[in-house]
Amino acid sequence: MRNVSRLLLLLGVFAIASYTFAQNAAPKAAQQEKAFQGTLVKVDADAKTLTAKDAKNQEMVFHYTEKTEVVGSENSIQGLAGKPGTQLNITYSVDRGANTATRIEMSK
Repeated sequence: MRNVSRLLLLLGVFAIASYTFAQNAAPKAAQQEKAFQGTLVKVDADAKTLTAKDAKNQEMVFHYTEKTEVVGSENSIQGLAGKPGTQLNITYSVDRGANTATRIEMSK
């Protein structure tokens, strides 16, 4: 009887641990990267955001960080500030309703 009680206790601990692990893994799956193609409208260096329009003329705002990779003729966000109309390919993730750019590529 004592062994059965220990086994049930052990199974309960594993069940709780696996449930906790599954709950912590779910938000990471929600942050899957997405792609955006459009035209640069403006850069707000103070807010660390850039605004771009897609082919349907809908504007999207993207936050950027020091980890955001910038690829193209201008290798920095500051270089983009004076270039509205530049074609962009943006890889981003959505976290708590905010679009965070992980990679910004300027088309030629």
